[in-house]
Amino acid sequence: MSARRPAVAFVGAGGLARAMARVLARSGQAEVTVASRRAAAATAAVRGVRGARAVRRIEDAVASAEIVILAIPDQAIARAARALVPMRASWRGVVALHAAGAYGPELLEPLRAAGAATGVLHPLAVLGARGVDSLAGASARIEGSARARAAARRLCALAGLVPLRGARLNSTTGRRSYHAAASLASNDVVALLAAASDLLVRQGVSRRAALFALIALAKSSIAQVREAGLTGALTGPVVRNDARTVQGQLRALAAFDPAAAVAHRALSLKLLELATANGRMDPAASLKLRALLVRGPSRSGTV
Repeated sequence: MSARRPAVAFVGAGGLARAMARVLARSGQAEVTVASRRAAAATAAVRGVRGARAVRRIEDAVASAEIVILAIPDQAIARAARALVPMRASWRGVVALHAAGAYGPELLEPLRAAGAATGVLHPLAVLGARGVDSLAGASARIEGSARARAAARRLCALAGLVPLRGARLNSTTGRRSYHAAASLASNDVVALLAAASDLLVRQGVSRRAALFALIALAKSSIAQVREAGLTGALTGPVVRNDARTVQGQLRALAAFDPAAAVAHRALSLKLLELATANGRMDPAASLKLRALLVRGPSRSGTV
């Protein structure tokens, strides 16, 4: 890859392509093309962004690209890699990346066999269909050949992404753990907000008001973690060893949302573990609460 502005082609026009294409183009340090069979999607991805263009023919995007990023659903990557091979006379000197966080460069094997340097660049960020205006400060998992990693690091620098480091991050187990961690901190948070808002809606609160209140609470909790760390942000009945209140919570959840009750018990056990490990709670004093969380609420009114 040359030292001048690299020509970067995105195959696909979803949230990842929208976000990355816009950020890279606005940096002024990359020539960006977005290709999609759906011309309207490609156009929308770069609308109003100077230095980025949209094309319908994928062949036109990859023909002169130095970096090709497959920004498409995970299950389509291997098939697309095979289809891309005949679109260039030679893939030597080209870097091909995909953004499937749970997988390694093996999805791009046809391109590697054709001469491309292959790797992974997965931003650890929520990228919806509308994309985002900034990736600055988000982390990213990168993997692949030396050349692919160098290209991914260069793109990270241009986009403001921070490469995530870990000795075992790019092993099979490491990838799965990374992806599970990402789901816990993003998709699972959405599920928790849905379960919490359902409880309030059952009590007559409007859905809009419930979400407004709970999102504000979640944001304040995350802000506290950022400010004081995990231990400093601990609060609530589990950390206070208030088994009676926890029992009441579990009963309400068991009546209205049994699946949420199971999730709350598991997460409360994690809070108990965290509080005990960091000296916020005496292990002996919390035995009754731990027993409650393991077995679930009893039918009687006592704990």
